Amino acid sequence: MLRLALKSLLAHKIRFALTAGTIVLGVTFVVAAFVTADSLRSTFDEIGVDINTGKDFTVRGALGFGEIADAPPVPDSLTDTIRAVDGVEVAEGRFFVDGVIPVDGTGEAVSTLGGPIAGVNWTEDESLSQYFLISGEWPQGSSQFAIGAGTFADYDFELGRDYQVVTPTGPRTFTLTGTMQFGFPEDAGAGVVFSVFDTATAQEVLGYEGLFNEIDLRAVPGADLDEVRNRIEAALPAGTEVISSEEAAEEFGDFFEFFIGPLQTILLTFAFVVLFVSTFIISNTFNIVLGQRVRELSLLRALGATPRQVRRSVLIESLVIGVAASAAGIGLGMLGAFGLGALFDAFGASLPDGPMPLRLRTVAWAFAVGVGFTVIASLVPAVKASRVSPVAGLQESTGDDGGHLRLWRPILGAALAVVGLVLTGRGLFADFDSTTTQLVSLGVGAAVVFVAVAVLSPLIAGPVVSALARPLPRILRTPGRLARDNAARSPRRTAATAVALTIGLALVAMVLVVGQSLKDTFSDSLSSAVEADYLISTETFSGVPKTLADELREAGAGTVVSLDEDTVQIRSPAAPDWILQTDITVTDLADIGEVANLGIRDGSLSSIDPASAILVHDEAAADWGLSVGDEVELTLINGETLEATVGAVFTETQQPFWGEWLIDESLQEQTGPTHRFDDWVAVKVAGDDPTAAQAAMGEVLADYPQATLEDRQQFQENAESNLNTVLALVNVFLLFALVVALVGIVNTLTLSVFERT
Repeated sequence: MLRLALKSLLAHKIRFALTAGTIVLGVTFVVAAFVTADSLRSTFDEIGVDINTGKDFTVRGALGFGEIADAPPVPDSLTDTIRAVDGVEVAEGRFFVDGVIPVDGTGEAVSTLGGPIAGVNWTEDESLSQYFLISGEWPQGSSQFAIGAGTFADYDFELGRDYQVVTPTGPRTFTLTGTMQFGFPEDAGAGVVFSVFDTATAQEVLGYEGLFNEIDLRAVPGADLDEVRNRIEAALPAGTEVISSEEAAEEFGDFFEFFIGPLQTILLTFAFVVLFVSTFIISNTFNIVLGQRVRELSLLRALGATPRQVRRSVLIESLVIGVAASAAGIGLGMLGAFGLGALFDAFGASLPDGPMPLRLRTVAWAFAVGVGFTVIASLVPAVKASRVSPVAGLQESTGDDGGHLRLWRPILGAALAVVGLVLTGRGLFADFDSTTTQLVSLGVGAAVVFVAVAVLSPLIAGPVVSALARPLPRILRTPGRLARDNAARSPRRTAATAVALTIGLALVAMVLVVGQSLKDTFSDSLSSAVEADYLISTETFSGVPKTLADELREAGAGTVVSLDEDTVQIRSPAAPDWILQTDITVTDLADIGEVANLGIRDGSLSSIDPASAILVHDEAAADWGLSVGDEVELTLINGETLEATVGAVFTETQQPFWGEWLIDESLQEQTGPTHRFDDWVAVKVAGDDPTAAQAAMGEVLADYPQATLEDRQQFQENAESNLNTVLALVNVFLLFALVVALVGIVNTLTLSVFERT
């Protein structure tokens, strides 16, 4: 049977290639997804190692929850305590604060393709910080700074010249004294913009008076690191912790899983869509081919082959096709990873350069899905082939024997349709604990519905083809009549070929409909919920300095409200068993009603005490059993606890501006200044003439070139443009499924021509 299967494949090379081609595309996508994700992981792992080269330990604020980037600072006096520990050779305080924007000589803010734009401090021990001076001198005093050598060259900076730098404490002017790079001789900081200050200046301009982000240290050569660590831990005050350089490097790499993991999942989802479509094509191909080989199969039966041997022969063919397609897909997948990078670049979402590792897990997945989908697709045709009788070769048959009219088909199709619709409806309307579970329900439901369509479509394929193709004989005469009759003669084949294209087109249509729905919903929500005349934001992840809102208020721009987020844990006596970790909106509760229509249902904004109030969305209030006057406890990342009272319950949320929980800045600042940036600044112009306010805003924003000022219409248009870009990218990925469907059509037509030769 093995030799027979191999000879059959070699004797029909075109058929073999067409069948394998559909699986190759799916495996290519799977491999490209894994390789791209692994490339990102390798890149950030290497950066994590580079960042922690030259030191043995890092002391930082203890982080009970949240991300490592949010770890609370430590007192600068702790440096002397650590230096006094036996076994410590050197210890230096360090800063790395994102959102420090140098401005070049033309007034353009320096930008990156997603990398940090950070303010840092230099230290005497370059091997500890890995900051190496390339030209000029290190900055000394409060009026000097240095920048990265790459930024210096890209933006035509000049040593000795004064430049503006937008810092967390506001725009400042500094003299450029030198250039540096992270790592030497290789620059490990490519894609990052550095603004470097001496330590005292960094503490002042970065908003860390008397503090450090963390303290890096190196042990005496030859010292027992475990013992040194134990001594450091014994000397540390509560609220601080020490981690090794290896742990810090691992944490750094793991931190980026928040977007690498979802990116990999999204890419694999599209890959499985392609493979799902391929399954129909392969099954249809095997059905056609086996229908053409009835005489061959009946001869095998007449020569003594058992049904099991015939079935095994077909499965061996599918196994060989799957293995060959998987091997080809692995090779093309490596090229596909470069293609994905170019595709993301084209859509303005550049990925960092890095190695393209082909890991054993990727190879295993490639063969698993390639072989698995191929064999699964051939199971039904293999069973049918095993039922060919020894005398079947005496009859003319295409394998499409009218079985589509059997009773099992409508019953099975209807049952699958019901199950699929139930799962889809559950995914759309039921409450889920996680988005992943909801998406799984939607995805499985949609897949089952498509299978139901495939099962039921032969029942209507014949009548539909006859009706749609009725004009063909009048238009094309004999060729048109032959085309109509051939399509109607094999309704199962016609239906199976069309289903693959149906799935691809249905997914594209779904994306377009969902995208338009999202745009309409966002537009309606924006119009009803946001009452600000202008919105200010920035493309940097850090946001805009809080000083911007203060300066706009002083300039008389109107009612200015800042909006920011902070990660907290929420507890309440109303729900003693619940602890919620979430992002809470930090804003100006006294003026939030001027720029936002919250839809207050209970309570009043005018009667609350901003320094102790929290506003809760009605759905969250219902889940927690909260009402106006109830107590809520907030735990911040730095471990401090805030007590708040529910001041109002509202009905309108508007992402990305505010969510389900709102507190005032004054409440957050009771534990000390923690956030130095705002995500958004909303402005409501006083009076009917906005000219004076626009002039005031323009004057202030001239010192913040990284900030973008938009009215509501401009913001909506830009948001829709960004959504259109995402939808276009999704449709490009779905194009692969359409390509597979078209290959299936070509495959079917080619085999049909062979059949009628």
